[in-house]
Amino acid sequence: MYLQHKMRFLGAILCLIGPLALPCASRADTDPAMAAYKAADYATAIPQLEAACNRNPKDPLVHAALLSALVYEGAVDQAFDAADAAAAAFPDSPDVLAARGEFAFYMGDMPEAEKLFRAAGRLRDQTARAYYGLYHLYLAASMYRTGRLFCLKAHDIDPDDALITRAWMRYLVPEKRREVLGPFVQSHPWLFENAERDRDANLQVAQELNARKIFEPEGEPKDVTVRLSPLLYDPSRIRGFGIEFKIEGGRPLKLLLDTGASGILVRQGVIDKAELEHLGSGEAWGIGDAGVRKTFSAIANSCEIGGLKYKACLIRATEGKQRVGGEEDGLIGADVFSDYLLQIDFRKRLLHLTPLPARPPNPQGYDREIGRDRAGFTPVFRDGDHLFVTTRVNDKNTGLFLIDTGASMSNIDSTFARLSTKIRGDDFMRVRGVSGQVKDVFEADKAFIQFARFRQKNLGLTSFNLNNYTGHQDIRMSGILGLPILAMFRLTIDYR
Repeated sequence: MYLQHKMRFLGAILCLIGPLALPCASRADTDPAMAAYKAADYATAIPQLEAACNRNPKDPLVHAALLSALVYEGAVDQAFDAADAAAAAFPDSPDVLAARGEFAFYMGDMPEAEKLFRAAGRLRDQTARAYYGLYHLYLAASMYRTGRLFCLKAHDIDPDDALITRAWMRYLVPEKRREVLGPFVQSHPWLFENAERDRDANLQVAQELNARKIFEPEGEPKDVTVRLSPLLYDPSRIRGFGIEFKIEGGRPLKLLLDTGASGILVRQGVIDKAELEHLGSGEAWGIGDAGVRKTFSAIANSCEIGGLKYKACLIRATEGKQRVGGEEDGLIGADVFSDYLLQIDFRKRLLHLTPLPARPPNPQGYDREIGRDRAGFTPVFRDGDHLFVTTRVNDKNTGLFLIDTGASMSNIDSTFARLSTKIRGDDFMRVRGVSGQVKDVFEADKAFIQFARFRQKNLGLTSFNLNNYTGHQDIRMSGILGLPILAMFRLTIDYR
């Protein structure tokens, strides 16, 4: 997927090109610390690995495992210390290089992550975590076919690594996946904390759909232009843009167009007024320190989004009377239109949708394609429902900033900000999101933000913890590019 503007991107293909070496000997059978690490039970492994590092200060494999475990658990400060120590002690260890690559990936420095993964592979071609890291990197870059090959290679090298095995299972045929998934979940419950809840919710939705396809368009897809309605703080300040939404021919609702979200999320009252059945349970998380919000799903037989008519519409809703965000009825992620090429023209307040050509099903997946008409576009990274663009701050540190049309201002993560500028407490600024009020808000000193060919000086950039989600995150968010910056551009998004 792409945004307009040009930027260098990932190179090379599957082969890491390095001297062939024997696989690392596994010590999981005899070493409890490494056994916990191999099982992806990182919370258990970390204290044991710390003790093992003290006992074996010259063992690079143990130090690499500790760094990898700290990264997975999101222990940033400890990971920084472990990465610096391991890099100084073992600069040429392929295991340490791969673990440092995982840390760079987590922190959003994708060029550095790729460099480290490839360096590990050149030193020892049988470094499973180097291939696994490249799998994650290419998946985030919409290089699905090549990412699959990296994942299969990683599993061939180390089938005992539970984290690699979990990724590998997604590429099995359904019959084989069902056969191996149950026992794997039972033996690795820490990797599937909400599996039973999610399985029950998916079953209820599937039963309600009764083999129907969600968001099936009425008629053949065609070019459509949707008018965007400004959502205002006051007569002179726009905080976002809305799209009209109707459920089964009901009254028009207003949804915030939010590239930082996924699907349709509304308040419970919308579902209850439409007399739709509550299905399953889930969670929604966003800006704020109140934690996750409970959600449920519903299926509408029909809905209309900005003039586009669909059948079997999947809608999520937050429990209770509290609104999702501002005064609007909910929000809609841009990925709802992933079958189209999206062009968002903020100045004209228009959303242009052009149907993408159909592609035949391919079990190996597709890699992104760069057509001549997209030669000047900037590739973006995708992590779940988030679209990120590589951003540099003060010419010092590189991270991933969320492209968020639903954010009324741009922000920088407080941990990332400290790497390149100074921050101070701001007692007057109030920030609120899907997860309630933000408790600790800071102001960053001058920050030059650069992405693609755009560079902007920001004075007093608002800063707070953007990564307070209690669950695991593959990528740490470095900042948010909100509407004030994005509105200067005409965004073109291809989700494929």
